[in-house]
Amino acid sequence: MLNKFKILIIIILVLQSNILFAQDQFNFDVTEIEIKENGNKFFGLQRGTITTDSGIVIDADKFIYDKILNILDAQGDVKIFDKFNNYTIYTNKITYLKNDEIIFTKGGSRAVNGNTVILAQEFKYLKKTNVLIAKNKVKVDDPDEDIIIFAHEITYDQNKNIIFTKGFTEARIQDKYNFYSNTVLFNKQKNELSSKKKTQVLDDKFNFYELDEFNYFKNNFLLKGKNIKIKTNFNSKNNSDEYFFDSGFFDLNNRNFDAGKTKINMKKNIYGNIENDPRLFGVSSFKEDQITQINKGIFTSCKKREGCPPWSIQAQKIIHDKKKKQLIYDHALLKIYDFPIVYFPKFFHPDPSVKRQSGLLKPV
Repeated sequence: MLNKFKILIIIILVLQSNILFAQDQFNFDVTEIEIKENGNKFFGLQRGTITTDSGIVIDADKFIYDKILNILDAQGDVKIFDKFNNYTIYTNKITYLKNDEIIFTKGGSRAVNGNTVILAQEFKYLKKTNVLIAKNKVKVDDPDEDIIIFAHEITYDQNKNIIFTKGFTEARIQDKYNFYSNTVLFNKQKNELSSKKKTQVLDDKFNFYELDEFNYFKNNFLLKGKNIKIKTNFNSKNNSDEYFFDSGFFDLNNRNFDAGKTKINMKKNIYGNIENDPRLFGVSSFKEDQITQINKGIFTSCKKREGCPPWSIQAQKIIHDKKKKQLIYDHALLKIYDFPIVYFPKFFHPDPSVKRQSGLLKPV
């Protein structure tokens, strides 16, 4: 009986010494634990909680702790809470490299930081730099900014408050604008979305934008881009206008813009003849409310063909006043087969929405 009692005391002392050694960095609150390999591995067989000296709290059904490598594996309804960085992560399985303060997750992972929720199949959480890398079917939901991002991979740097995506990326903003791009940067602090890659944007009015690169300033609904193509009534085949700009700023909320070199292809049946190709060119343009102005513009509605069009009107300024429903020309020159015919200091004609109006007739 005495020998059995001595053996029991020795086992308790060995168990306590191993747990106390682990407690330098880990504290285990587990109902059932096994210690193997000369006290170098701890096996948690029932659900429990592990806390660390760096503010990490882990709940899991099972875990294995390798004392020599200082690595913790946990699985089964895993919950990780980082008290210092205000992160909560839910997943199926983790590997925690304590020396490097890196946590890898696998399977159905969800990270919550404030009101921002990130979903993915796997995470790499770098605690020291406060960076979360999410891969495979990533979704970022930021209800405060009313933006949802879908990507194959994202990197969220919480200290810098930026999200960087890799691969094809879709961003849904304010239930009004869908961005389709690649390698996108979302600056949460500035509320700015940007990419140097080709991008497509579809708004809630079926206006379709294509850009070689873009910056979207969410607070002002302002889109900046290069080599921009805009198509109105995107779902329509013959009832669309097409705009081409080499660069510009576009207010998506008010539909205003300020752009460089401009080309506009109007809907072909705008003058009642599907054979026409009404189009407008200019070195720059802007739109503000009901006024659109083309600077150093050229207008014609003749069918596209080789050589110059049969007629065109060149002007220092071409103004479309939607309120008056007029096209107004400053210092205009009418050309026939590229020969100057008539000069007008100023004249106007009804815009294509008007069938009858006094004044000069619109050219056809």
